[in-house]
Amino acid sequence: MKAVWLAAGAIALSGCSTMNTANDVSRPSAEMFPEMKNMTKHVFYVDPASNEADKRVELVVGKMMETDCNRVSLGGAVTEHTLEGWGYTYYQVDSSAAGGISTLMACPEDMEKVETFVQMPTRDLYRYNSKLPVVVYAPADLDVDIRVWAPEE
Repeated sequence: MKAVWLAAGAIALSGCSTMNTANDVSRPSAEMFPEMKNMTKHVFYVDPASNEADKRVELVVGKMMETDCNRVSLGGAVTEHTLEGWGYTYYQVDSSAAGGISTLMACPEDMEKVETFVQMPTRDLYRYNSKLPVVVYAPADLDVDIRVWAPEE
């Protein structure tokens, strides 16, 4: 009976690391993920948390564009892939070649265009795991960020 409690205690203590650096030896390096032709590699590290199973990561993909009164979004998709030989997950953004999808409302003639961050509508939430980097490959003209979702206290 004592051995069971000691083992459980060791497992509980091993997950209590508070380091959050890219050089943390407990994390795989982002360098294991190769460069891809015509893609930019974006790497994000999330903070360790006691409730990681309750959290999710959203990918925010978009770019600055000049817009008018119409609603604009980017076409494309995010696909999940596995790093061959390692089993680690990475994401790839495949955007459409078009400049964006827009409504076709007639805007007032005197309305000025404004610079706006136009997003690709991604509705998927991905697993939160502080032990692995979140690696996203996207075309160079797109900006990528992450948003962390967690339940309210």
